[in-house]
Amino acid sequence: MVTKTFWECEKCEREFKTKKKCLAHEKTCKGKKTITHSKKDNKENIIFFSIIGAVLIVALILLAPTETFVYEVEVPYTTTETYTETEPYQTEEAYTVKEPYETTETYVDQVPMEESVPYTDYETVVHNAPFGEYYSSCGTDCVCTYTSFWTGGCTQCTCLVAVTRYRTEIVYEEVEKERPVTKYRDVTKYRTVTKYRDVDKTRDVMKTRMEEREMEVNWLFGFKTPYKIHLF
Repeated sequence: MVTKTFWECEKCEREFKTKKKCLAHEKTCKGKKTITHSKKDNKENIIFFSIIGAVLIVALILLAPTETFVYEVEVPYTTTETYTETEPYQTEEAYTVKEPYETTETYVDQVPMEESVPYTDYETVVHNAPFGEYYSSCGTDCVCTYTSFWTGGCTQCTCLVAVTRYRTEIVYEEVEKERPVTKYRDVTKYRTVTKYRDVDKTRDVMKTRMEEREMEVNWLFGFKTPYKIHLF
């Protein structure tokens, strides 16, 4: 048998080993009590609390240990990037134009002119022999054109005689002359033009990246825990 003696607060039934004032109710504990327990009851209590303890230990083993779960999250960040932009600019540009100008040029012209040109012509000359005489031969370029009926002698010779004559002909002579002409020459001029060029610039941009995060979760059921207990 086990005997337990204690004092009890009449208001809250709180147990005290000695008679003293209950601070919760400002009253002195009264009523000394004695409770007697048998050994059988104690054994049952021990078994009960052992089971409760074993259950708590198993629950602690199952629920308390954690493991680190690694996951990724998308995190925004600011960075500087380079980009190309087309910008206009003014510049001087050379170009060529054709400009007219007046000048003189020499040229050769064919001018008609009258000119006496000699040429060879032929004319007929008749030679008659004196009366009672005859030509034995008329000579070169001559023929006997009349003979005597009685004697058969040649009394007349007709000859072709070459003579130089002149005639007027139109001939063309080359004559150098000058005349005004319009010609063109290349002249370089300059003008302001707008052109474009690529310019590298920078700007701040918001981007995102994936970063690893760690979270403690229950090693068996996977729920999140605010503490870290690793078995291994």
